[in-house]
Amino acid sequence: MLAGALAGCTFFSSSARIISQQGRTTIQLEKDPSAGGTFTSTGNSHPALIKAAQVATILRGIQIRSEQGVVGTILSLAAPADAVFMEEEVAVLAPLLADGLAQAAQSERVGFTYWSAQPGRRNGPLSGHVAIREPYLRFGLNDHPTIGWQDPEDSSAPKLFTLEFQRESFVRPASDEEQKAARKARPMIQIDYRRYLAAPQDQGAAVQAKEPSVAAPVPAPSISRPVTPPVTAPTRDAAVSESSVLKDLQRQVKELTDSNQELRSKLKDMRDRQDQSQAVNEELAKLRRDLAEAKQLLADNVLELNRLKSKSGGSGKGKK
Repeated sequence: MLAGALAGCTFFSSSARIISQQGRTTIQLEKDPSAGGTFTSTGNSHPALIKAAQVATILRGIQIRSEQGVVGTILSLAAPADAVFMEEEVAVLAPLLADGLAQAAQSERVGFTYWSAQPGRRNGPLSGHVAIREPYLRFGLNDHPTIGWQDPEDSSAPKLFTLEFQRESFVRPASDEEQKAARKARPMIQIDYRRYLAAPQDQGAAVQAKEPSVAAPVPAPSISRPVTPPVTAPTRDAAVSESSVLKDLQRQVKELTDSNQELRSKLKDMRDRQDQSQAVNEELAKLRRDLAEAKQLLADNVLELNRLKSKSGGSGKGKK
């Protein structure tokens, strides 16, 4: 495990050579300061031929863990390790890094910067570099969008984190020089990649993304079809039976017809009676009206007669 400090935004060297620019993903060949420098007398094993699928397998195994600072160290608090790369980031970067390693010179390493569109990873870039120095693949991380922890004992201190590999037995132990520089420089991890890729599956050789298991096809439900009985020639008994059924149907039709005629006749009688009853009712109503008019006329005549009598009586008294 190698610890280091995040130093914010990544700045590409002016001597870097960009070989791929796809959206917000940049791949470049940059000078490797460790090639032929203090830590080694040899350059990188470039150009290196490694398949994109193999690069992807290695990237999936690299993990990151936040350092807990002084307080965390005293209390033995261990933060969980998380994968450095999400699967979609592996899918984008693996073929580009493999192509870069095939073009790099011995004094160069392949740098990358990736800006994710995923929520929670948009605040900063994911950047670093890879190189092959047999038998190791060297991976360095400059920036990571999810690391936001800061040492509570020193608020001005850079963000600290540790690079790990899921199978520690495949990681080269850090040299004294690298350990001393770990708190001052960005971290770097060296993976014995050939041995790791050749390891059996049960040793985590390919902690590759598990392919989704394909469910066995569900057989289509069988559809039961009605069996049509064979058609046979009608026998004499069958013909007699059909004739009997036909006669019975004819008899039922005749009975229904007669019943229908009877109902029609009854309905006509009821309507006639209703018409007659309506005529009687109308005649009674007319008589009631005539009677009322006669009563009114009689009352008027009585009033007129009384008026005349009163007038006649008054005239006789005046003459006397």
